[in-house]
Amino acid sequence: MLVLKFMKPRYALIYLFALIFTAFAVFNSVAQYNAAKRSSADILNSTAYFIGITLDQALKRTGLDEELFLDIVKIQPWEEIAFIALYNKDGKILLHSSKRLVGETVDDPDIAKSLENAGPVSSYTDLETGEMVYIMDIPVHIHSLSPSIHLLRIALHKYSAENALRHAKIHAITAVIVMGFLWMLAFAYYRYSKRIDEFQRKEVEKKHFTMLGEMAAVLAHEIRSPLSAIKGFAQFINEKNRDMSNEEGLRVIIDESQRLESLTDDLLTYSHTGKVNTEQFSLTELMQEVERLFTAGSGSVTIRKSIRLQNEMILSDKEKIRHILINILQNAVDSIERDGLVEINAYEKDDIIYISVKDSGKGMDKEALKNAMNPFFTTKARGTGLGLAIVYNFARAIHGSVHIESEENTGTMVLLSFERILK
Repeated sequence: MLVLKFMKPRYALIYLFALIFTAFAVFNSVAQYNAAKRSSADILNSTAYFIGITLDQALKRTGLDEELFLDIVKIQPWEEIAFIALYNKDGKILLHSSKRLVGETVDDPDIAKSLENAGPVSSYTDLETGEMVYIMDIPVHIHSLSPSIHLLRIALHKYSAENALRHAKIHAITAVIVMGFLWMLAFAYYRYSKRIDEFQRKEVEKKHFTMLGEMAAVLAHEIRSPLSAIKGFAQFINEKNRDMSNEEGLRVIIDESQRLESLTDDLLTYSHTGKVNTEQFSLTELMQEVERLFTAGSGSVTIRKSIRLQNEMILSDKEKIRHILINILQNAVDSIERDGLVEINAYEKDDIIYISVKDSGKGMDKEALKNAMNPFFTTKARGTGLGLAIVYNFARAIHGSVHIESEENTGTMVLLSFERILK
């Protein structure tokens, strides 16, 4: 039931209904089958016992009448009878429903065992034809014979019993088919509902990002103009004023203004992700260009690159892919505090390009991983929280996706995938 806890109410209700119906159907089918087995055994037992009592009474009246068993089989409507036989203690057949067997002796240890019992003994045996029949051995006393105790054996076909079991099996198979159909319907509804939910989620997300982008563009433009004036005036004063006591304060104004300019640049980039400019270019060359940007200033961080492409020429938005790779690599390098390794792997499968960037940095906890691509979420002291948000938007713009795996104190792996030929 733990699964139901994390499902939406309507999904949980369907799942619960399917489980209850399945449990009921299984219980009902098993119960019916067991009841059919008990019923079939009871039917054979009661039929054989009734025939035995009837024959016992007839034998006591008529004695060894060779036609007795033949007449009974012909007259009585007992279709279940396979054969009827009367044996003495030595296994000699005194009477038989097949007259040609009368007088023969059979080597059957069960005859002696059955004669030792006071009541009927039931068992199953295979005939020479291969058919399994139900056997009931009943000791009978015929006072006109010496010794008076003999064994009456009644063999019954299992047709009626097998019919009951067959009906129970058909019921079970029908229940399985119905359950399978029900589960198929439930799964189809679940898949359909999930797609609807995903579509609605993406539409809401799209509207949210569009609104956020418009707000970011307005804020960036409103901040950019006065910010440029503040920074320019501070730089002018710093260059003209020789008073060293003001230099530190002016330097803070200039540095913070540059940081805010970087933020406004990110805001403008985030707000203009929709337009796509496709061109044919070499992905290998682009990756080498981006790698060179970090190789020079990465310090103790080692960058390894592996490119396995059938054709390095692709048709997509070069600048967006460049921006994506720069942001991902920047995050990878920033996450490594001392010596570390960043591995870049590019490969192709079914006309889809995959680029993975794996680092040996500090990684992210579950909460940070969950919010990593949300705008303005950051774990950096002076970060804007727009890097991976821009990566996510740009990836969507080129019909791609971004998948992140991370573990604290182990590292992070970012997998970018996009179409070789943007349609």
